[in-house]
Amino acid sequence: MTVARFPFRSLRDWFAFLEEKGDVVHNKEEVDIWGDVAAISGKIARTGGPAVIHENIKGFPTWRLCTDGLTTRRRQLWALNVPEDGYLQAINQRLSQNKPLKPVKVDSGPCKEIKLFGDDIDLIKIPTPFSGEFLSTPHITAGISFIKDPETGWTNAAIRRFQIIARDKLCNLVLPYQHEGIIFIKYKRQGKPAPIAIPIGVDPVAYICCMMPAPAQFDEMDIWGQLTGEPLEVVKCETSDILVPATAEIVIEGEMEHEQVELEGPLAEFPGYASGFRMCPVIKVKAITMRGDAIAQAMFMGKPPSEGHNAGMLMNEIQIYQQLKSLVPEVTDVAILSTHVLTGAIAIDKRARRMRPGLEKRVAMAAKVVSGLLKNVFLVDDDVNPHDVQDVLWSLSVKFQGAKDIMVVPDVSGVYLDPSETVMGPGYGYTGHSSYTVFDCTEKLPPYDEGFKRGLILPPPEAVKRVEEKWKSYGF
Repeated sequence: MTVARFPFRSLRDWFAFLEEKGDVVHNKEEVDIWGDVAAISGKIARTGGPAVIHENIKGFPTWRLCTDGLTTRRRQLWALNVPEDGYLQAINQRLSQNKPLKPVKVDSGPCKEIKLFGDDIDLIKIPTPFSGEFLSTPHITAGISFIKDPETGWTNAAIRRFQIIARDKLCNLVLPYQHEGIIFIKYKRQGKPAPIAIPIGVDPVAYICCMMPAPAQFDEMDIWGQLTGEPLEVVKCETSDILVPATAEIVIEGEMEHEQVELEGPLAEFPGYASGFRMCPVIKVKAITMRGDAIAQAMFMGKPPSEGHNAGMLMNEIQIYQQLKSLVPEVTDVAILSTHVLTGAIAIDKRARRMRPGLEKRVAMAAKVVSGLLKNVFLVDDDVNPHDVQDVLWSLSVKFQGAKDIMVVPDVSGVYLDPSETVMGPGYGYTGHSSYTVFDCTEKLPPYDEGFKRGLILPPPEAVKRVEEKWKSYGF
């Protein structure tokens, strides 16, 4: 039997690879979508555990449900076929060397094995786990919104949440600053419903591409070809000309109404709190296509860590590093530390800082330009690992003084979902007004006024090298 290798063309290829790696569990114990699935995913995220396929779902005897394929950094890097050491640099090099590659359209694919229309459509028959105890109806969390610009033909793809409100209706939280919202407004101005397709259960690189911030008018699926060196195979939807991954497990097709809205919420938002309630556009489902033995997929969201957070953090690291490095070459590394993108750490070349006073502020302001969602950032020296929270906290402890090393920029754009933002009113969403805080945890330049002796106390470099070379012989 041939084992799947990069690039993984389907969710099944990916899980077959994880099977070979011994990094997936087939759970045959009964689980309830009302909490059990979320609790298991939450523990996997906290402990770095394996991916899981649930094969005994209460109330859904014929279904399987997979989660946590991209929860850990090791699985994310396997999906991209890059090494753990220097992965940002490796991915940046690949993106720099390869041009975006358009998907190739094929006549049919596994996602077309079953086609449901009209009265045969029933979203409630698909196992859709609840993420938190305050939820009243389930939300699809591993669905990708494919929506096409009516003026230019640009197709935006992004992982979104969709609340199931009836057997053939979904609610969609459309935020005005996101590309989906920009496209939807164009349909609204034309007085037309917006065709939308929602694939569930696609290959890992497709999910990763949908989490990578891309400029307007840029198709995210072109990044798939850029990362893999091969085009993604796509098929045309049954009810629109939108193209979706041919190997998807499930594809939901519909139209997003420009006038009809219903109450959406609550949901376990990415900052970890229950959302408020909002009036959101309704998607009228017109078709569902799927594999004959389709596997459902869910991404747990809630208080970090989770699969949704962890995978999104990687893609934001890539985007921020790539763009920030081009603006400020002295940046050596970038890490997102918490809550998708709200808090990060940036490493700066220490030698360059000695020759360029004020470089820290330039890096900080460029980072906010590159990622508008970035809310808190720690600046560290390049001898500190920004991906290691203990390393960052050590720098905060010994190189930072709040009276002089903190910079706060008030009233900048936020994310509309951050509970620390001002609320619009009881039970409603947030205003999008936020602040940007920079913690300068770098070693300060002369004239020195700190009391500690300069120079880290570390084992001699030759001893460190010798121990690394002999590590396994010690029995570790």
